[in-house]
Amino acid sequence: MALSNLRRFDDEDSLSFRKKILLFIFVLFYPMLVSIYTVLPPLIGLAGYIFIVNIDSKKIYSVSAFFYLVNLDLNLTLPLFLSTAITVLILMFVYGPLKRLIRCRVCLLFVLIVLIDFSYYMTLFIYDFIFNTSTVIGDMLLVYYIVIDILVGVML
Repeated sequence: MALSNLRRFDDEDSLSFRKKILLFIFVLFYPMLVSIYTVLPPLIGLAGYIFIVNIDSKKIYSVSAFFYLVNLDLNLTLPLFLSTAITVLILMFVYGPLKRLIRCRVCLLFVLIVLIDFSYYMTLFIYDFIFNTSTVIGDMLLVYYIVIDILVGVML
C-alpha cells in the first residue's frame, strides 16, 4: 500500500507540471535577481546552450531559454535581442560543424558555452565602443560569470 502511494506521488504529469512551474518562476524572476545582485551570474551561455540543443526536440526548454535571454536583456538594460541573435548565429553557422567534430557531450557543452559567452561579451564591447556607452565593464567579474556558467552547465 505504501509503495502504491509513492508511485502516485511521483506521477509523471505532476512532476512535469512542477518542473514547468519552477522553470516559469526561474525564467521570470532570476533575471530580476541578477539585476539586483551583481554576484549572481547571468548564465547567458547556459541559456544559449539550452536553446541550441533543445530547438528541435523539446520546444518548452528552447522557448523558455529564449524568453530568459530576452528577459535578461530587458532587466539588465542590455541591447535587446543581442543575446538571442548571437545564439541563433552560433546555431546557424557553428553548431552543425562543431557537433560533427566533437562527440563528447560535456566537451561540446564546454565549447558552446565558452563560445556563446565570449562572442556575446565581445559584441557588447564592440557595441560600447561604437555607441560610446559603458554597458559592461571588463574585469574579473566576467571571468567569474563564465566559470560559473560552465560549472552550472556541467552539473546539469
